[in-house]
Amino acid sequence: MAAVAHVPVMLQEVLENLAIPKCGRALDLTLGLGGHAEGLLAGADSDVRYLGVDRDCEARAAAHERLGADERFSILASSYEELWGRADFLKWMASYSPEGLDIIFADLGVSSLQLKTPSRGFSFGVDGPLDMRMDTAQGMTALDWLGKQNEASLADALFRFGEERASKPISKSILNTLEHGKLRSTFDLANSIYKVLPREAARRKKQIDPATRTFQAIRIAVNNELVGLERTIENAVSALRPYGRIGFISFHSLEDRIVKQTFRRLAGIYDGPGRESPKPLPRYLKLVFPGGIKPGDAELDSNPPSRSARLRLAQRVPFIA
Repeated sequence: MAAVAHVPVMLQEVLENLAIPKCGRALDLTLGLGGHAEGLLAGADSDVRYLGVDRDCEARAAAHERLGADERFSILASSYEELWGRADFLKWMASYSPEGLDIIFADLGVSSLQLKTPSRGFSFGVDGPLDMRMDTAQGMTALDWLGKQNEASLADALFRFGEERASKPISKSILNTLEHGKLRSTFDLANSIYKVLPREAARRKKQIDPATRTFQAIRIAVNNELVGLERTIENAVSALRPYGRIGFISFHSLEDRIVKQTFRRLAGIYDGPGRESPKPLPRYLKLVFPGGIKPGDAELDSNPPSRSARLRLAQRVPFIA
């Protein structure tokens, strides 16, 4: 496998706030290329155990090449949504962490391997087939998914998952390109978007590329990325031992809103209508940095993919209050 440059986002903040304690047990729900895992394990003692989970076989292979010789480290092939009832996960928990986990971490972003591999179809910066699947062994490709949409359903997905204000004309342009047999690659998709939102105009105004939101929306829809995220956080919190910590890095407002609201609810904070909850909410968490943490200026300059990242952290309380 060709080496891919990989700079873990907000690594220093992760190391400072999610350090694995002595003899600790850690679960990485989105292992990716193993950059965060490598950093966390570098500061951990010989008795820790670290389980990395990922549904992308290429990412798992890269992480194994990076960390496979470390006896403290194990890999499990799964999405984070499906993990909790799997026999192999339950066996690992029973063997290494029957009393619960000390650290649970997730980086919800797309990995550099996925973005920089043309055949994966995640990026409008390189030409490749319209795939976009996190798990290339199953599910519909982006092209298959687009072929099942009409203008209304596609516009709805672009607006909901990409917060794209021009969702209706972009939807029409994409499906018109598809209907004429000219939608085969990521460049074809991007060009159909640029017909509605010219790229040069955005560059002159120093705005994000006009294809960004649409590519994000289609990727989220193809991989059902938001489905089960709230439930995953609930399951993760249930798996934490008292004083254990959980941290999630998100990259867009849809993910961050789910993480924020779920953490707050599990911390006993009421965000519903009215000033007070009709009944007291159980408190499982204590928020750490309630507003979340953003990357520092140095990282923003050296690692542009970090510009939209936010790390939210919480700690398991020792009892329900």
